[in-house]
Amino acid sequence: MREQLAKLRELQEIDLQKDEFETAKKELQGHLDENKGFLQKLVDDLETQKSELDEIKALRSQKQTDLRDIQEQHSKRRKRLTQVGSTKEYNAVEKEIEVLKKSVEQTEEELLHLAEVIEATQASTSEKEEKINQLRESIEAEETASHTQMKEIMKGIETLQKREDDARDTVSKRVLYKYDFIRSRRDGQALVAAKDGHCEGCFMALPAQLYIEVQRGEALVTCPSCQRILYFWEDEADNQAEQAAAEA
Repeated sequence: MREQLAKLRELQEIDLQKDEFETAKKELQGHLDENKGFLQKLVDDLETQKSELDEIKALRSQKQTDLRDIQEQHSKRRKRLTQVGSTKEYNAVEKEIEVLKKSVEQTEEELLHLAEVIEATQASTSEKEEKINQLRESIEAEETASHTQMKEIMKGIETLQKREDDARDTVSKRVLYKYDFIRSRRDGQALVAAKDGHCEGCFMALPAQLYIEVQRGEALVTCPSCQRILYFWEDEADNQAEQAAAEA
């Protein structure tokens, strides 16, 4: 069982490295997706703004037509004023002229306001278009850089996957099942060291007899508190010392 635990520690190290690669991959893609989403929102806002601008321009065009019609009516009424034959008719035409005059003034004010709105909207539209172009260029450059990073990440994952497959071949199916089950419920950390009578995963004190069993390394022992598989910390220290000596 001691040998199986050593293989499990090796497997967990590989799996944790894979987890880091997968996290980096998700963060990289998430950042790109976030920027693309923001860009799409700007594009949608721009299209909405352009549509509103077209409507305002159409309204201004209609108001300009209305103004010409009112001005024409106003001109006719003034001409009519010189042709009336009675005071009553004169007063009536004069009232019509006054109403038309106010209508002209109101329409001219509305046209002035529409012109200001159009100018402000066009300026905002131009600014948004420039921002969209800049963001699009930035995203394209980032995508190029991310593509290189993603290739490196996928290469790392592929290398680790081969190592993981080899490591799994050396561990019994029963032990692997337990390892995978615990790992899925403990953020990828299925094994932890037992040191100075404590579990290094949850830092709970271990029963004395259980700690002795971990030191012996003859059975698969789990922490009563966090259920992680326990191994004696000196086993890992010895293993690291052996690896350092082999590499020297």
